[in-house]
Amino acid sequence: MGDLVRFWYAALFLFASAYALITEGHVRVDVLYTHFSARGKAWANGIGSIFMGLPLCWVILTTGMWGRGSSLNGPLLSFEVSQQGYGMYVKYLMVGFLVTFSVTMTIQFMSYFLESVADLRGEPKLSEDRDLDHGEETVASGV
Repeated sequence: MGDLVRFWYAALFLFASAYALITEGHVRVDVLYTHFSARGKAWANGIGSIFMGLPLCWVILTTGMWGRGSSLNGPLLSFEVSQQGYGMYVKYLMVGFLVTFSVTMTIQFMSYFLESVADLRGEPKLSEDRDLDHGEETVASGV
């Protein structure tokens, strides 16, 4: 039962982290960030994504995927089970969670970076584009 709880919590936090990043539901120390202008926030998000987020995901993937005995690749290739005589024999599941986390976070960090670049260039947000398109359709259909 303890292993099951550990795996559920790992799946919850690792899989939901990409969603929390894109919806800005993550915890952030807003001591300075709240006082930044929109351009300052875009610079902070872009630089943070490139110099902190993407390297973290890259390190997780590269250190774990190079050899047969590596921490990520090894258990997945050999269908490794726990060394214990009890509990769940699914050690490879936790490794799969880490791979999924790294890939989804890489995608979200790139999305976050591109959104910051769009903000710096002054491009309208996607939600604003949808509102404008929807408003034009409403006006066109009413005429």
